[in-house]
Amino acid sequence: MRLGFHYHVPATRDGEQIRMPSFQGRFVDALADYCSEVVCFLHSPLPQERLQMDYALRRGNVRLVDMGPHCSVPRRLLLARRYAGIIRREKVAMDVLLLRGPSPLLPSLADGARPVPTALLLVGDNVAGVNDARQTFLRRETIRLLWRWNQRRQDQVARKSLTFVNSQKLFRESETTIPNLVETRTTTLTRADFFDREDTCLRAPCHLLYTGRMARGKGLIEMVEALALLVQAGEDVCLDLVGWPEKNDNVLEEMKQVAARLGVAGRVKFHGPKAAGPELYAHYREADIYLIASKTSEGFPRTIWEAMAHSLPVVATRVGSIPDFVHEAALLTEPNSTQGLVAALSEVLHNPARRRGMIKRGRELAATVTLEQQTEVMVQRLKSWARIP
Repeated sequence: MRLGFHYHVPATRDGEQIRMPSFQGRFVDALADYCSEVVCFLHSPLPQERLQMDYALRRGNVRLVDMGPHCSVPRRLLLARRYAGIIRREKVAMDVLLLRGPSPLLPSLADGARPVPTALLLVGDNVAGVNDARQTFLRRETIRLLWRWNQRRQDQVARKSLTFVNSQKLFRESETTIPNLVETRTTTLTRADFFDREDTCLRAPCHLLYTGRMARGKGLIEMVEALALLVQAGEDVCLDLVGWPEKNDNVLEEMKQVAARLGVAGRVKFHGPKAAGPELYAHYREADIYLIASKTSEGFPRTIWEAMAHSLPVVATRVGSIPDFVHEAALLTEPNSTQGLVAALSEVLHNPARRRGMIKRGRELAATVTLEQQTEVMVQRLKSWARIP
């Protein structure tokens, strides 16, 4: 099968190598294992995004079609016909086009690909995430209207497509309106990435770890506040943060100010971005508890699978599909509750039997959603739906 692929995350060519952020690169490589060719329709990175191109594709059957600079969302929408023309010229090279979303150009590219069958991989809800952004009222409501308009167009495409969703919440919301709907899991994990251990929290200080986007909606301020309350209660704990700063979000600077005010500045460390794979996974192996305090608009974070695969107990908030998937492998608390985070973390710290049970169950769950398993099933579904031998 010759598979086309688009998402708004950029990529670039460096000599003979195609480079992109590691979470996307690992997925593309895994797709290429089961396809004769993968054609990636991706934007080129802006200068400030070049450091994010931390993964070199390993498969030789991937071709990159440059969609032009990764410019602003309004500009991409204004140029949507031009981007659709790129797809139109290349559609003879595809049996199926896979569009990951939500993404600004998804509806226009699906239109440009016709009559090539289009499949969607939906991993979130941009409308629900608008409230997380710190914007003026007018700008926030303008963004909300824009995403609602794009959502309606995306829904029209989904009703005619094979549509994968990575959360039970999205599945429940869509199952009566999208005929060909499949629930999947998105992950960066391969079978070789797992790290086995029976227990954590056996040394001082205890390292809490968050990985992912440094975005306000992930509850980063609440994490620092919970850390301070634990320290005040006599716990020897620290917080490690690994990931990319979010554009137009000054939450890292605010975290520093909050940590200083609460007397825990020396216990909070930002390690910067790390490529998925050994560089990132070393931080999981050194940690004791994985912490994610998302406020809203969460599908299912792939970082939870990564933490479980590295034998970490998980404390998370009860949002999106997290409650549907983690079962007894994580302790959940309500979003926007610093006291809830403190109670859950204290339980993990002081209940070794429960902690070891969470570690064991989490590793078992993560083993069912490796990249090899998920992409093989996805490609087989695509072939069957598109009637490709």
